[in-house]
Amino acid sequence: MNKVEIDGKTYFMPSDWNELTRKQVLFISRLFQEQLTMMDFKLRVLLKFLSLKQKVIKRIHHDDAYFLCESFDFLFKEVSLTKNLLPVLRTGRRKYFGPTDAMMNCTFGEFTMANSLLDSFSKTKEQKYLDEMVSVFYRPRKWFWFVRKAYSDNQDPRKKFVNRSLKRRCQIIASLDYEVKYSIFLFFSGVLNSLPLLYPYVYEQQGGTGSEDNGWASLIISLADGKTDDKSLEMVMNSNLYNVFIGLNKKAKEYHEYMHKIDSYD
Repeated sequence: MNKVEIDGKTYFMPSDWNELTRKQVLFISRLFQEQLTMMDFKLRVLLKFLSLKQKVIKRIHHDDAYFLCESFDFLFKEVSLTKNLLPVLRTGRRKYFGPTDAMMNCTFGEFTMANSLLDSFSKTKEQKYLDEMVSVFYRPRKWFWFVRKAYSDNQDPRKKFVNRSLKRRCQIIASLDYEVKYSIFLFFSGVLNSLPLLYPYVYEQQGGTGSEDNGWASLIISLADGKTDDKSLEMVMNSNLYNVFIGLNKKAKEYHEYMHKIDSYD
């Protein structure tokens, strides 16, 4: 956090994506939809985050305002948001529960499907892909969860992801404000950006396949010990995201070392 003192009062401003509050990330998501210059964007953020009265704003020197705005440069760099600031979505009487911070309770199947939808949204900007991506992650709570959670090792309160319920949920999610869904897009982007640092061999291997979908497929099959039957692949897809990545990283590292050894013989 950046500490700022104005007229004897102390204010705190975020210096990183994970220091944003729920209200702040929603505000930023709204601004990203407007055609603002970078300086106008930063100035709007500064005024909102400090919540200063007009008479106080007029007393801030232009050079000081510029310096304060520069502290928001992180908003224009790679998104690093891994905190889920919107754990629950409400539409009327319905509640939909999202993943935990860093998506620690997501399955690998959820991840790969949402990743494909995020890519489609990034390329086309069509909102239907954003609605579907949010609908993959946000699901109703399991029946009698208040009782079941005490007897289960799996502490994910969300119902298991199934394709057949996605279309109906997507129609409901579509009614949410755009900035809510875009904030979830930013969150997922931040989680995606964190993974190459944690599992470098996975992304080195995947990046060299040419096609992202084919890259995931080959890695999944390798983790299933080369088996391509539905049961083996489904087991991988329903496994915890991070457990799968640990296994994939190990396999990819072994492959990398094997290829390096082969190259050394040439």
